[in-house]
Amino acid sequence: PRIRFLLADDPGAGKTIIAGLLLKELKYRGLVERTLIVVPGHLKDQWLREMKERFGENFSIIDRNVMNVEWGKNVFTERNQVIISMDFAKQDEVMFALKDSRWDLCIVDEAHKMSAYKYGEKINKTQRYNLGELLSPITNYLLFLTATPHRGDPENFRLLLDLLEPGFFADVAMLSESIQNKDNPMFLRRLKEDLKDFEGGPIFSPRKVETVKYCLSDDEKT
Repeated sequence: PRIRFLLADDPGAGKTIIAGLLLKELKYRGLVERTLIVVPGHLKDQWLREMKERFGENFSIIDRNVMNVEWGKNVFTERNQVIISMDFAKQDEVMFALKDSRWDLCIVDEAHKMSAYKYGEKINKTQRYNLGELLSPITNYLLFLTATPHRGDPENFRLLLDLLEPGFFADVAMLSESIQNKDNPMFLRRLKEDLKDFEGGPIFSPRKVETVKYCLSDDEKT
C-alpha cells in the first residue's frame, strides 16, 4: 500500500526529525531503499547534516555542478539517497532526467510552494507544481511538509492534495466536508501545543504575551 500524506507542522517543530523517523521505520520494514528529498535551496545543507547526524543516513546533494561533472549519466538512477533544490529540480532538463528514475520515498519540504490556481475553468500551474506532478507517479511513499498548507484558498489546497492522490477530492465541497468531519486521510496537522514527552507533559513551554507600558523621556520623544 502507498503512504501519501501532508503534514502541517509549526515552523521549527522538528520536521526533519519526523521525516527521518518515517524514513528509518520504512527502512526497518524493508520498504525503502531509494529516497529523494526536495527542499528549498537554502535548506539543502541543513537536511544533509541532520539526516547524517540524527539518523546516520548519507545523502548526496545534486546540483548543476554534479550534473555537469557526470554529463552523459543519469545521476538520479545511480544514487539511492538524494537531496535536491526544488527550483533546480523544476528545470526542464532536470525533470527530463528525473522522469526516468523511480523512488521508494519522496519527501518535499515547504510543499505549499508547489502551487496551482484555478480561475474559472482554467488552472494555472507553476513550474513547481509541474514538478510535483512528475514526482507523484514515480514514488511509492510521498510526504509533503509545510506550515502553511491552506493559505485561505480552498481550491489551491485541493490542487496541492491532488499531487498526493490525483482525483481523490473531486471538488472543494468534498474537501471542505472532509476537513469539517476531521476524516481527511491525507492531511495531518501537528501543533506545538499537542506535542508531549514520554510522561505526557508538554514538550514546548506555553507562550505568554504581556504588554509592558513605559514612558519615554523628553530626549527619546524628540
